[in-house]
Amino acid sequence: MRKRNNPVQIYLNDSELSKLKALCAATGLTHSVLIRKMISETKIKERPNVDFFDLRQAIDRIGNNLNQIAHWANANGGISEENTAEALRLMKEVKATIRRWAEIWL
Repeated sequence: MRKRNNPVQIYLNDSELSKLKALCAATGLTHSVLIRKMISETKIKERPNVDFFDLRQAIDRIGNNLNQIAHWANANGGISEENTAEALRLMKEVKATIRRWAEIWL
């Protein structure tokens, strides 16, 4: 059963309609959802760039590869501390970048 049973009709001028359409395009939300979010003062974020999802998936794969390397290193006597430190530094940098992007887009 529908939760929202009270239709509301509004009239906008050309400028207001243009702004509403631009916001909908940027966020990926419908007019109704966007207006409800504005009324409830929910923070509205831009829709993530498609590349963001591809990048996040690639980073997940990198993490899996690092786990496999670590497993191999543990089974075969290890790798140098310098290489380990560099790999950890790079992964921390990547994770920090993803977190910054997630704050913007998600």
